[in-house]
Parts: sequence; C-alpha cells; structure tokens
Amino acid sequence: MKTYKFPQFNVEIKGSTVTPNKDSILLNVTNSTISVSVLLETDSAKYGVLLEDIPVNNLCYEGEENLLEKVLIKLDESLEP
Repeated sequence: MKTYKFPQFNVEIKGSTVTPNKDSILLNVTNSTISVSVLLETDSAKYGVLLEDIPVNNLCYEGEENLLEKVLIKLDESLEP
C-alpha cells in the first residue's frame, strides 16, 4: 500500500483511490509536459492535488488512454520514504 506525503497536507495519505480529472489537463507545449488535478480518496478523507510537469511524448494524442499511468508515475515522486 503506497503512502503519499505532500507539503500542503500535514498528513500521510495511505491506501487512496487515485482519480485524475481529465477535464483539468493543462498543456505546456514548450516543455512537453502536462498538469492535471487529481483526487486522492481514502475511507475518511478526500485530498485534491495539482500534479505539474508530467512529461508526455505526444501532446496531440496522449490523453485519457494513459492519463492514469502518467499520474501514478508522477505520484511516485511523492511517496513517503
């Protein structure tokens, strides 16, 4: 079970369901990255996080098909050591 920790929350987020908001995707064409809002939901709380600088290879085609995969890779940077 992964445990996430973010500077804006004074709590460890354990055992959460991760749901990216596909309607919130922002493109940074210059850097070939996206930003997306993500909901981390546990049995007792919901946390909204904006993940930024998620690298993508094709800004025109990458999207819903692999959005969750990209989000989970980016979230791994927030894992509690």
